[in-house]
Amino acid sequence: MMEKRKGERLVVPDTYRKYIAFKVREVSGDFVDAELFNFSSHGIRIKSRYEFPFGSTIECLVSVPKSITKEIPFKGKIKYCIQEEPMGNYLIGAEIIEPRDKIAFELFLKIHDFMKERIDDIP
Repeated sequence: MMEKRKGERLVVPDTYRKYIAFKVREVSGDFVDAELFNFSSHGIRIKSRYEFPFGSTIECLVSVPKSITKEIPFKGKIKYCIQEEPMGNYLIGAEIIEPRDKIAFELFLKIHDFMKERIDDIP
């Protein structure tokens, strides 16, 4: 299978995952917690309790509460949504299509770059 991604994605290790808060707006309109697995300026992979239709647009909020308390909003387009097991969570891939606060989004990317540089230093 040919790789379609525009850039390298950083797998977010468990060590760092606990410091990143990630939420997605579900059908009811409420933001619910999701788990961020990988991230780049072009896309994300998350785990959620909720299913999202292929091609739909989702609203997301990401923050690093211990350093950036501001939630950074952006939109993504669902590329896949696969249920892990019957009655289980969903693995979701989405293309980032619209960061609403471009300056804050760029700041989060800098944190992403910082993690990427230090990924081998994680015990």
